[in-house]
Amino acid sequence: MCHHFTLPPLKQIQHYLVNDLQLPLIEPTLPVMPQEIFPKKLAPILLYQHQQLQLVAKSWGYPNPYHPQQVLFNARAERFFESRPSMWDQSFARQRCIIIAKNFYETDQHKQGYRFASPNQPLTLIAGIYDGDHFAMVTTEPNQTMAPIHNRMPLILEPSELRCWLFQNFTNLLDRSDTPLDKEQLPPK
Repeated sequence: MCHHFTLPPLKQIQHYLVNDLQLPLIEPTLPVMPQEIFPKKLAPILLYQHQQLQLVAKSWGYPNPYHPQQVLFNARAERFFESRPSMWDQSFARQRCIIIAKNFYETDQHKQGYRFASPNQPLTLIAGIYDGDHFAMVTTEPNQTMAPIHNRMPLILEPSELRCWLFQNFTNLLDRSDTPLDKEQLPPK
């Protein structure tokens, strides 16, 4: 699943959240972050913590309990609704966040790369979960754009869905079949 996303500049994230979406974001005090984010790299995530909406730097990927050198960086949203417990349960229940990306990348079974972005917004908002210093990207069933490339896709959020994802029952957000995505095939490497 998604293994790479592009981080917009912090000033662009701030402008989008505060000016475009009118969110009460506190002034971030983050280090300069790399533009290309891969698992194990730090990225700012949007979360509500200590009674404040804030951007906090966390590492992409939860420690893998079976392979300590690896991380688990994508979490299936449907996993939360299964009866057997999982390492994601507490995060889905109480520790949800928003990943803000310029775009994200996926490859098909032939190793062809694609870039995806929200066509109706300047930045792409992706559901995430966190625990301690780590976060994971939440995935769901693919829409028509993603299905030919991969059997999963990030759970893309519209600005009007942020409150639901962060604070409410998110069951109605799982079906992303009507969520538009821009797709661009990348040149072969």
